[in-house]
Amino acid sequence: MIIGKVRRHRRRGATAVETAMVLLPLLTLLFGIFEYGRLLMDWNLLNNAAREGCRYALANNTNTAINTNVQGIVTNYMAGRDTSFTSFTVTVSGTHAGVSTPVNNLAPGDMITVKVSGNYQFMNIIPLVSMPSLFSLNSSVTMICEGGT
Repeated sequence: MIIGKVRRHRRRGATAVETAMVLLPLLTLLFGIFEYGRLLMDWNLLNNAAREGCRYALANNTNTAINTNVQGIVTNYMAGRDTSFTSFTVTVSGTHAGVSTPVNNLAPGDMITVKVSGNYQFMNIIPLVSMPSLFSLNSSVTMICEGGT
């Protein structure tokens, strides 16, 4: 009877070690999937925010405060997720006959471009794996102006 007790206690230690060896790669994989999903969610949100900003710029390109308004539209559409980015910038530009033109001076058929960019910050929750500190994400949407001066 004493021999059975000793073996059982030794086995408990081996089970704990085996569990730790299995859980570490499993948790690394699980947190990696979570972090990648978060990156794709924020990237998709960045693309949609740029598209909404460009739609607003198309409809209101004669407004004198278009750059500020588009910045506000994009930031509102990001719904607070812009805090995952450093150097978050929104740029509105226009092109007339291949030449860069202020958005307020565009004519029908000219191009309006809204570019949203920033450096994405990972959460670094994956055990034993170092993630890059910053990852640059950009989204640029170009649409044809239907109205203007």
